[in-house]
Amino acid sequence: MAKILAIIKKDIRLYFASPISLVFFIVLPIMFTVVLAFTTGGFGSEEIVLSYVDQANTPLSANLVQLVEEGDGLKTEVIDLATAQAQFAEGKLDAYLVIPVDFNTETLLKGSLSVQLFQQPNRTSSQTIYQALRLALTKLTSSQAKLRSVMQVYQTLHPEASAAELENLTDQLSSEIQLEIANAPSRLTESVSQKSDEVIFDPATSSSAGQLITWVFISLVGLSGAMAYERQRSTLKRFLTTPTSRLTYFSATILGQVLISLVQVFLLMVFGALVLKIPWLNRPLPTFLLLLAFALASAGLGAFLGSLVKTESQASGISSSIGMIFAMLSGAWFPIELFPKVMQNTAKIFPTYWGMQGLKDILISNKPMAEILPTVGILLGFAILFLSLGLIFFKTE
Repeated sequence: MAKILAIIKKDIRLYFASPISLVFFIVLPIMFTVVLAFTTGGFGSEEIVLSYVDQANTPLSANLVQLVEEGDGLKTEVIDLATAQAQFAEGKLDAYLVIPVDFNTETLLKGSLSVQLFQQPNRTSSQTIYQALRLALTKLTSSQAKLRSVMQVYQTLHPEASAAELENLTDQLSSEIQLEIANAPSRLTESVSQKSDEVIFDPATSSSAGQLITWVFISLVGLSGAMAYERQRSTLKRFLTTPTSRLTYFSATILGQVLISLVQVFLLMVFGALVLKIPWLNRPLPTFLLLLAFALASAGLGAFLGSLVKTESQASGISSSIGMIFAMLSGAWFPIELFPKVMQNTAKIFPTYWGMQGLKDILISNKPMAEILPTVGILLGFAILFLSLGLIFFKTE
């Protein structure tokens, strides 16, 4: 263990020996992330618009729309049902709300008040719309139900009360009840379109995830240059004359580079979470497992290339080219769904493809852990294959 730690410390010192390494370690990834997020619409995006069909046209339905508009970054626009259904079927509408005919006070008191929200799958506006509508329904049902109950009791106790008196009391109690809204359950039926959404893309999230995949992959594949450098300078051969096995050197080199990459991953995740508001830290376990498996697969490929190339310059050129090409063809820069089907299928032989798909499943589609684990398994399969080949073809000179 002491030998492994010594090799790791040596590799870390060598990696950061030159200030230029920090440029590739954190500066360039952040710059590319910001540029791509900005140019693809990740910054300054328009307000989310919820189209709604008001079949009730009651004061209660108007109150609901008003409460929805009070939410941050959400606007509403009225639309007829036929247009909403047609545009939704064509994918032009992310979501639309239907307020049914019986959306009134009588239905509210019966406890059967409901609305229908239709949403496309994998749209980033879905969660915002759902939460805003749920909050509005909670406020509406709580305040209206309380007010109606109080007024019914008052009329029972004071049957002689005039209409004007009741109206004044209603206005007085309404503001007071609004301040004491109970946490009543929302009566919201959510319906997600069964039509598949071919392009899953969120500008800021895709840019952050894609650049993380790109630069971590390039850095780890670049360890082939470090291996070639030590072999070219004969330092590796001299090192192995000491009581240190090839497996110890190989394992320590891989582990050191993976640890460096995990630090890079952490810094890029923090930047994405704080600046771009990416939900990097919402699901730490699947994210960590996926990125660890991706790092091992990338390092394995770097070790395999390091066993084949002859010089450091050759390794540097090959690793940079492979890194950029693999990342771009795997959807790390632009949605892979925009590429021809043959390219989409070909990209599945790259570990960068599975790394990017896994991050999209976690950050955008929010898939359960059970659907993330197969992707982790595929990346670990890449890692085992590349590490085995690297060890088999490992040479000292």
